[in-house]
Amino acid sequence: MTSVSIAVLALAASPTWAQTVQDPETSTVEDIVVTAQRRAENLQDVPVAVTALSSETLLNNDIRDLSRVEVLTPGFSFGRSGSDARPAIRGARTENVSVSGDPSIGFFSDNVYRSRASQANEPFVDVERVEIQRGPQGTLYGRNTFGGNIAITTNDPDADFDAGLSATVGSFDRRQAEGFVNIPLNDMLQVRIAGLRETMDGYVRGATDELDLFDRDTSYGRIGVRFAPTPQLEAVLRYSLWKEQGTGGGAFGYRVGGSLINPTTGNFDLNGQPYAILYDIPRTGRPLVEGFPLNPDPLFYAGNTKVVQDLRQEAFSANLSYDAGPVTLRSITGYIDYSVFRNADGDFSARVGNIDGQEDQLESFSQEFQIASNGDGPFSWIAGYFYFNEDVTASFFSSCPTGAQNTPGCAFAAGLPETTSNAVFGQASYWIIPDRLRITGGLRYTEDEKTIRRATATTNGSQRITSVTPTGQEFDFMFEETTWRANVEYHLADQNLIYGTVSTGFRSGGFNSGFFTNPAIPASFGPETVTAYEIGSKNQFWDNRVRLNISAYRNEFEDLQVQNQILIVTPTVTTTASVILNAAEAYSQGIEVEFEAVPMDNLNLAFSATLMEAKFEDYRNVPAPANYTGLQDYSGNDIPYSPNIKLTGQVSYDFDLGANGTLTPQATVLYSGDYQLTDTNTVLDRQDSFAKLDLRLSWEDVSRRYRVDAFVNNVTDEITLNRATFGSRGILQSYDAPRMYGLRLGIAY
Repeated sequence: MTSVSIAVLALAASPTWAQTVQDPETSTVEDIVVTAQRRAENLQDVPVAVTALSSETLLNNDIRDLSRVEVLTPGFSFGRSGSDARPAIRGARTENVSVSGDPSIGFFSDNVYRSRASQANEPFVDVERVEIQRGPQGTLYGRNTFGGNIAITTNDPDADFDAGLSATVGSFDRRQAEGFVNIPLNDMLQVRIAGLRETMDGYVRGATDELDLFDRDTSYGRIGVRFAPTPQLEAVLRYSLWKEQGTGGGAFGYRVGGSLINPTTGNFDLNGQPYAILYDIPRTGRPLVEGFPLNPDPLFYAGNTKVVQDLRQEAFSANLSYDAGPVTLRSITGYIDYSVFRNADGDFSARVGNIDGQEDQLESFSQEFQIASNGDGPFSWIAGYFYFNEDVTASFFSSCPTGAQNTPGCAFAAGLPETTSNAVFGQASYWIIPDRLRITGGLRYTEDEKTIRRATATTNGSQRITSVTPTGQEFDFMFEETTWRANVEYHLADQNLIYGTVSTGFRSGGFNSGFFTNPAIPASFGPETVTAYEIGSKNQFWDNRVRLNISAYRNEFEDLQVQNQILIVTPTVTTTASVILNAAEAYSQGIEVEFEAVPMDNLNLAFSATLMEAKFEDYRNVPAPANYTGLQDYSGNDIPYSPNIKLTGQVSYDFDLGANGTLTPQATVLYSGDYQLTDTNTVLDRQDSFAKLDLRLSWEDVSRRYRVDAFVNNVTDEITLNRATFGSRGILQSYDAPRMYGLRLGIAY
């Protein structure tokens, strides 16, 4: 591990790292305020299944972005391919990450919607909390919150001077510097600045060092300004710049895991045996010995193409609120200028050529207006209007020879999609029995218009898109949906709540870009919908030393958007096209438990459990994936990313060293049952059950200004499959990170 001196400490970690999970005076579990119902409320008073991770929790678990949130969250799984995040909540997973569709899990940063899957990998810098809202959020948040929400809240500027610095070094030559400063200029105006710089070598090994994958080259900066000229009026403005460069992780996976072959005929066969061999295609009746054996190391990249990712995002937001007495008026404005380029080795081998790539550029603008009731009366309500526009330039090239990406015809597709969404919504609650029995109802109407214009693209020798020219062809699609929520809650006592909810959600429809060049591909697909039933209970006992939250749910999915890879063969190129179809009905049901306790002073315990069943009910006549033939019946198959059981546990103890500070060891365990990663449910896309252990040792001085953390993540070095899909060369795979360790030094002012 690389050493670092105190002199190079620059740019720090979480501003509230000096907090502890328990209150040192009363030894109680931590209270967290959430905004799951678009109001600031105590987590325990919200009749919604929410996991809230404070800044202290993020720090104590080395959670730098969304990828490690699953370590502490029931019902939540995380997958990734290349630069795209693929979260899953309660059987709803993110499969379509192209500009032709939308994510199924909503991602919001300071109330502003992020529309692309790769935007969900934005680093957590100076974050107040992360909320994982499980189940559809179709009323207050709207479209594409089909499975739930991930809501990030960063720290507002405030009236007290505050600052922090930290540096982290670790395995794979990780070097990270992070920090913030909060400057109160006067009672009306405050400024907060936060930043991050991080580099790390890739943990997936290539044939040479420059071919290693999943390195980090991250730069992030944000400035926030709070202006409050009167007690009633407040405006918080934010600007951020995020750059993510380096090698990334390819496109749909970085390695071929093998193919299913009939050993007698030599043909691709979904009922055949798995062979760790890379084949030329197409193959019919050819002997197995013609294949190329695959490297068995899951963290090895066999390609000869240097994989590159280049992501840049500028984001501006303005959150304004005015207390008008009986009501509060709010305005939420967001503007994002975003671009991402990533390429891949199309044949996943050392053979020359076959380079694929994709470049997306987008501008999005969103505006939301809210009016909400004030006061403590029995009736409360919120209503609003939401507008969203996204204008995208998407370009693709495929099967390009090395050094000749500017060959005419190499760039095979481009499109200019635009989405305009309008929605109106409202929700109201009424206390039938004051402070005991309350009912809530909500309704939202959404109208999405999607336009796609065909275009042509030109590339250059560096694999970048140099120009995009519209061809004049334009197609329009319109999708509309009404979603609703009904809830009843009963407070048995001040700290004991039971509730029941029925709600609906939807993910908007979209188009298949491949229909431009292949008339056999359907032009569009419709929305998918979910009806969700949930009962739950939230409790605190023993003078707030124990918190126990339980929820049981059933989600019924209809018209699921499912992705298939269809083989496309031309005289010069053989490749696959991703096609989305509304082809399935499914359900997921389960029980989730979250438990926290401070059974004695300085001892902190946390535990969560998920029991889940997620199945396709009616999923027939499915075109076989690339290379395979016939129509398949997936009815009864498991929904991907849905383990039947998931357990997490954490224990820490604060050893009081008197004048020498506090020493805190911590252990975190994650156990997951087995799960599949494609709808086909084969042995090559199956992850067996596993357990991971994280260890951490923290020291803090008496003043709580100085802190040192030593940590090891994935002590057991479990290498787990977190993405698989059928491709033209076999099943493409991507694996999670191996064991990693580090040392962090921090100072707060």
